[in-house]
Order: sequence, then C-alpha cells, then structure tokens
Amino acid sequence: MKVDYDSEAHSILFEFGEFHRFERGDHVEVLGDYRCIVGVHDGHVAHIQLLNADLNLALLDEVAERLELDASGLRAAAQAALAAPDREITIEVGAQRLLGAGTKAA
Repeated sequence: MKVDYDSEAHSILFEFGEFHRFERGDHVEVLGDYRCIVGVHDGHVAHIQLLNADLNLALLDEVAERLELDASGLRAAAQAALAAPDREITIEVGAQRLLGAGTKAA
C-alpha cells in the first residue's frame, strides 16, 4: 500500500493498487460524518482518505472492521505517514504470525 500524509490538509491517503478511474459498479463509502472516504473498485478497497487525520485515527478501526481490512496494518501505515509528512511511503504488510498453543512470545 502507498500512504501519504498531507500536512497542509491534515489528510492521509491510503492507496491499494493502481486504480486510475472509477468504472461501473465502483462506489464510495463515507464513514464518520464525512471524515473518512473509501473508494471501492471492483469490490475491493482502492483508496482511503482520512480527513483531519491526526484527530481521527480511531476511525481506521471502524473502516477495518466494516471493510474487512487489517486494523493494525492501517494504524501502522498511518503512524509512518504522520512521522514522514508530505512524502509518499510504500508499505507491505504481511500476514499476521500466530503463536501456537503453549508457545510464549519473546
């Protein structure tokens, strides 16, 4: 995913893949009283725009739950974007590792 924090607009843009234009069947979902806008392309999340990002990071949990995304991955990407404003960051989030029964985390 690509993520970018625009420090003047206080907005984070998450991009998942290369989608250049909306097509028939694509739609936009609005969450949190228009503070989060999600573009859906071909049944998959294409982008997430989080407005007033520094105040609305908690909305990422709602987005993740509603659209079946990785909440911890979204939060990590948002923190990286906030730490390096006005620069596009590319992040790859792998599958979560599961600990087996009786195994202790290090």
